[in-house]
Amino acid sequence: MTQARIVQVALPVPSAELFLYSVPERFSEGMAAGKRVFVPFGRRKAIGYVVGRGTEEKVDFELKDVIDILDEAPLFGERRLEFFRWLSDYYMTPLGMVLKAAHPMGLGKTVGRIVRITDEGKRRASSAVGVEKRILSALLLDERPTSEKLLELAGGASVEDLNSLQRKGLAEFDYVVLSDEKIRREKMYSASGAVDSEVIAALKKKKPAKGAVLEFVAESGPVSRSRLEDIFGRFTAHARWLEENGLISVEFVEVRRDPYAGRGTGEAAPEKLTQDQRAALDRLLPFVRDGRFRSFLLHGITGSGKTEVYIRAAREAVGKGKQVLVLVPEISLTPLLVGRFRSRFRDSVSVVHSGLSEGQRFDVWRSARSGETSVVVGARSALFAPLENLGLVVVDEEHDASYKQDETPPYNARDAAVVLAKTHGCPVVLGSATPSLESHSNAVTGKYEYLSLPARVGRNLLPEVELVDMKNVKENVFSPRLRSALEENFAAGGQSILFVNRRGFSGFLVCGGCGELLRCRNCSVTLTFHRTDNSVKCHCCGVSGEFENRCTVCGSRYSGKGPGTQSVESQVKEILPEARVRVMDRDAASGKTRLLDLYGSLESGEVDVLVGTQMIAKGHDLPGVTLVGVLCSDHMLAVPDFRSGERTFQLLTQVAGRTGRGKSPGRVILQTYNPEHPSVRFAVVHDSSGFLEQELELRESLRQPPFSRFISLRANGQDEEKTRDFARKMKLEAERFLRKAPPGSLRVLGPSEAPVYRMKNRFRWHMALVSENTGLLRGCASVLRSSLKKHASGVKLSVDVDPYNFM
Repeated sequence: MTQARIVQVALPVPSAELFLYSVPERFSEGMAAGKRVFVPFGRRKAIGYVVGRGTEEKVDFELKDVIDILDEAPLFGERRLEFFRWLSDYYMTPLGMVLKAAHPMGLGKTVGRIVRITDEGKRRASSAVGVEKRILSALLLDERPTSEKLLELAGGASVEDLNSLQRKGLAEFDYVVLSDEKIRREKMYSASGAVDSEVIAALKKKKPAKGAVLEFVAESGPVSRSRLEDIFGRFTAHARWLEENGLISVEFVEVRRDPYAGRGTGEAAPEKLTQDQRAALDRLLPFVRDGRFRSFLLHGITGSGKTEVYIRAAREAVGKGKQVLVLVPEISLTPLLVGRFRSRFRDSVSVVHSGLSEGQRFDVWRSARSGETSVVVGARSALFAPLENLGLVVVDEEHDASYKQDETPPYNARDAAVVLAKTHGCPVVLGSATPSLESHSNAVTGKYEYLSLPARVGRNLLPEVELVDMKNVKENVFSPRLRSALEENFAAGGQSILFVNRRGFSGFLVCGGCGELLRCRNCSVTLTFHRTDNSVKCHCCGVSGEFENRCTVCGSRYSGKGPGTQSVESQVKEILPEARVRVMDRDAASGKTRLLDLYGSLESGEVDVLVGTQMIAKGHDLPGVTLVGVLCSDHMLAVPDFRSGERTFQLLTQVAGRTGRGKSPGRVILQTYNPEHPSVRFAVVHDSSGFLEQELELRESLRQPPFSRFISLRANGQDEEKTRDFARKMKLEAERFLRKAPPGSLRVLGPSEAPVYRMKNRFRWHMALVSENTGLLRGCASVLRSSLKKHASGVKLSVDVDPYNFM
């Protein structure tokens, strides 16, 4: 793209349009696709991404100039741009929004607004009052433009206050690029060349403390400031003296932030593979060696050694100088998988997930881009790691709904990973003990190659599952059978896992006098009681407050219903007073290292009973766990979603698979009100293939995915009547399109109120388009979105391709 005169720029705005800009002569040599540029956009300025050249023939108006180029080197190459374009097209999301999501916040450049006082503002400053006077006075102190953030801090100015000043002509705005450097540097100390054992010995006699520091630095090579502080405490005065006397040298070195540094590296490689593992690798490795694309579905029961297959394939790719991407659905899975990969690849493994700080994510991005990282392990956002030399993609627990993002862009990382591998010409492995119906169907039709691991590694057997029909049990949390099993397992020295699908202490609160439920003021859901801080919280919008146990309607006291993790934890402590009980849910796992610490405690046997939500069901390999209790297996069956049966089966099978992985056999107590439901029956006998075959027949008879495709249109607004009217217009526009489509080729479901009708003070309506013709489906969605724009005043419309969330 050298000597470019016009460039296409993708801006992170809700418009599919690519914007054209003129390139001033001074930038023509440095302009290239993949770089960020600072450009004028309407009344403001914005940062966009150069994605190609423009042509003068198509321009019949005067173009605005690029203001500045922000990157020395492109952030992405042609292959990654091709992948981003696919994401944009398939998920019907503007390319600029995809590119913004694909790059970490810490890349060092943001747009900020600066404020300048006008001549009129100067004249009226003395007569102004209140907040206007404070802002204008602050601006008068320094006639240079002032940062909007600085005014907020110094003058107490809000955005609305500043906008008001602009409308009155008292202040004016401009937009600038702000530097937000995320590179971390640390002092490193080294001994000078003149330092030897005699010098150290002499100094230790005269100045023992300084001599000790010098000796350590000389023996350990370059030593960081933080390490010296850990060993010597306040050492800076000693270091300054040593530097002034020419005994040590100091330099600033870039430091990579690694939350997994110093932690265990997992188990050693097994001496030999099972026959099934070897057979799977024999099919997979030729594609890794030759750099050929192929999709594999690795269907392996829990404990069958899928991770070892991933590692052996990754070792082959890294040995050929390639990079590897390993996706996991949840942050909770990263400690185990990272430990195993680090045991083979050491520090060339990087981790990406939402629990990292901006600086940590920035470090991972840079090391992956430079080639320093060989393996990236992470949740769905790791899909965007800048691995330009990709040789293998792995999607572990490929069935998991966590791979689907609800926010813009609403991509499915599992499906996108297949396209990413195809773009790079390398194999992709989708692994699961309970494959999704979509992946199973692709294996049946031959689109994916099927690999099977039908037995556990070693002599470990799948656990025996015992059903407890709760319809005949008075207790609503612990049946007598589960209680006695818990006591027996603790007495025998085994670890237990208890699964409950609610955080907090009580799922909802009901007034004992009038029956009124305690609801969120912003959402159509009840509040959850958290006893640890005596608060009530909404798990939809995040609002929280202190719990005052007094009904606002009748004044009676509330009682909690639907036990959560905190309630179960409390009851376990009553049953087993001496047991060490811990909780694993999103509340307990918040923070950068808390989940790592909890997992370390589990591995070392410092936890007797683990109470947790779905996080405990995914991928953990804990040999000490010999009992799993499922307190209620029916919660997901009531969800209004055609995938509810599939998800229930997957969850029950996965959580049951956490036990029986060590020397002692495992057992599962499964409490249910629906013992005859297919999801429960197949889970009890660990029959994944049987469930998939039956569910696939049902889906085909109903023409549901994977035998059709869905696109969801979601409208939400703060005005209930406007939002309802918009939903009616959605229906009218859909009917207008249907009249032109072939009969029976497209179905429209809804619109209807969303199951959670109000969320974050916005009213929500859903409509679904269903068709076996993908082109027709996408065409309809595109036409509807375009035609509905004129009706969208105050109402937001989002389009979700292949939706997973119908709530």
